Amino acid sequence: MDWAQVRTLAADGLSQREIARRVGSGRNTVRRLIGAAQPPRYSRAPAGSMLDPLEPVLRRLLDDWPDIRAPRVTEILREDHGYTGSVDLVRKRLATLRPRPVRPAQRTGYRPGQVLQLDWGEMPTRPRIAGHERRVYALVATLPYSGAQTAHFSFDLTTESFLEGHVRIFDWLGGVVRECVYDNLRSAVARRDGDRVTWNPRFLALRGHYAFHATACTPATPREKGSVEGGVRYLKTGFWPARRFGSLGELDEQYARWRDRVCNRRIHATGRFPVAERLAHERDVLRPLPPTAFDFAGVRPVRVPVDGYLKLGGNFYRAPLSLVQQRVELRFERDQVWILERGQPVARYRRSYERGRWFPPPRLRPEPPTARPATGLGTPMVAPPELADYAELCA
Repeated sequence: MDWAQVRTLAADGLSQREIARRVGSGRNTVRRLIGAAQPPRYSRAPAGSMLDPLEPVLRRLLDDWPDIRAPRVTEILREDHGYTGSVDLVRKRLATLRPRPVRPAQRTGYRPGQVLQLDWGEMPTRPRIAGHERRVYALVATLPYSGAQTAHFSFDLTTESFLEGHVRIFDWLGGVVRECVYDNLRSAVARRDGDRVTWNPRFLALRGHYAFHATACTPATPREKGSVEGGVRYLKTGFWPARRFGSLGELDEQYARWRDRVCNRRIHATGRFPVAERLAHERDVLRPLPPTAFDFAGVRPVRVPVDGYLKLGGNFYRAPLSLVQQRVELRFERDQVWILERGQPVARYRRSYERGRWFPPPRLRPEPPTARPATGLGTPMVAPPELADYAELCA
């Protein structure tokens, strides 16, 4: 306050003597405040730390052992140098002498139809479906150029769900992008040794069918796929709350309406461009879809038991009884179950996520026949003798 007032009076042309009289300070103080470019602050000389004399020792230890931890350093300092402080003080000093390496981020630009980023996300709540509270997962796909997104919902994170999500996403796009970017998902990356990536064989079949490049992000670096990270957050906060549905089919319908009317018709928050216009441009430059659809269904070779029912996910689906004791293929996807015999479908059912259901239900055992009511035997009517007859007999 004094500093601002003194500089204001000096700018008005008052002398230092007059300013000192008005503010009640000495002339030396007034002269110092006029020459100060910032308000004066009280500062106390640092008292120092007991680790200051030992800092050369800490630097030598870090040069020889870059990954040495604070407890071991404290032990060395106490035994060899008489240190009496705490391990927390050593830990804080090591953090300043050995800062974590920070990888600088670089903003990347994209061309139309160049990249599709994909990642799984678990929805924040568990809806009650088919009598049970269930986890719901979404394979979210975003196009960084346009900011458009779509998603495929599932009850599990299996390879079949991962592949089915790709097929539905490409069908919605109406074409294939040049490159897909993933986190190190087990469905895509079977193993990773440094920069060497071993891809999942079934995922390689999908790649070969649609002919796109694949890139696995650096581990623990989610910013390499920041577009889909934002897409997952937007799905959880913008679409999911206050939704009611009884099946994944109903969820698909609600999401499709929200995606087409809200999500992909918004103005992009960063680029301030209409997402729908860029999405239309991207669809024009996508590679065409293959002439045949990719077979993503799960396959389970089984032998038909005597009763004809094949088990899947705690439920039972019946094959034709003519195939008892023969080998067939039980095939399944998210919504359907079907049975193949020599490559030909012989039975098809809607997949159920309840447990202990039979399709079709077993034939009920007939009730035993109702017993007929017993018919009574006819008894002859006998008239008692008259009293006079008794008297005659007694005589």
